[in-house]
Amino acid sequence: MATAAPAADRAPLLLMRGIRKSFPGVQALKGVDLELRAGEVLALLGENGAGKSTLIKILSGAHRADAGGILVNGAEARIATPVDARRAGIAVIYQEFNLVPTLSARENIFLGRERGRAGFTAHGRERAEALALFERIGLKVDPDALTRDLTVAEQQVVEIAKALLLDARIFVMDEPSATLSDQEVARLFEIIRDLRAHGMGVIYISHRLDEIFAIADRVTVLRDGEHVATQPVAEVTRDTLIERMVGRTLAQEFPRRQVAIGPVRLAVRDLARGAKVRGVSFEVRRGEVLALTGLVGAGRTEAARLIAGADRPDRGAIELDGRALRLRSPRDAIRNGIC
Repeated sequence: MATAAPAADRAPLLLMRGIRKSFPGVQALKGVDLELRAGEVLALLGENGAGKSTLIKILSGAHRADAGGILVNGAEARIATPVDARRAGIAVIYQEFNLVPTLSARENIFLGRERGRAGFTAHGRERAEALALFERIGLKVDPDALTRDLTVAEQQVVEIAKALLLDARIFVMDEPSATLSDQEVARLFEIIRDLRAHGMGVIYISHRLDEIFAIADRVTVLRDGEHVATQPVAEVTRDTLIERMVGRTLAQEFPRRQVAIGPVRLAVRDLARGAKVRGVSFEVRRGEVLALTGLVGAGRTEAARLIAGADRPDRGAIELDGRALRLRSPRDAIRNGIC
């Protein structure tokens, strides 16, 4: 396929105009506008409760708008159900994938759209088509591998392959990097850039601002159910985006305070469990915030579960104010002020 023209030179692929939606006791969307151009990645940002999920559910047919309209390729699109959205070329890839774990990747891709005649499925034809899709998006997986045996990143790409099979032109990706490693995120970005190069539009939802600057062309910010701004990513800064999302400057949101650091309150010494947690030690002092970081699979969650009493360590000690704790359950941790 030929490379698409720059997004700014293309007609809008998707227009959502004046979208309003209310639920009992709350007005979730207050006349929101959104424009997605062919061949671009549009970041959709906002705090929790800003209206992002409601807007996407309306686009996907899961909710109906109280007012407003949707145009796809300049034509009015009546989207009342998820089937309507799929027919309009809209694919939403959520954090929780819509895949059957006990089916193969191929079977998930063709589920409800099986190839064959008279009730007989043409497995060979499906496999060939699946391989072609996988090759296009760089997925090196046996189409007949069980979905439950695939990594999260591989399952995500299977979802993208499903959408391509349906000739989707509009892709919505909701926090797609939430459980991916840095290497897997880099591969996802390659796929997104390929979609963009072939004239498709991608709405990218993420709280990770570094990713927005790495992959998006423009950014739309929502706050309290209203459209705040849309502009090229190259024209905004990280602080500007945060200010637009929360309605305050970064300094106002997180003012620096002088806090006296006191004695050690929590001490973790040589904590170990299985292969993930091996000799972890650290201290947290009174008045201190300690960040526990690491790549996906580094053992952060497993270490936290030990400190919270959800799992028992193979060895090591947890001390609170110099007193050794024996945490047999989360209840024990809560009783000791750890939660």
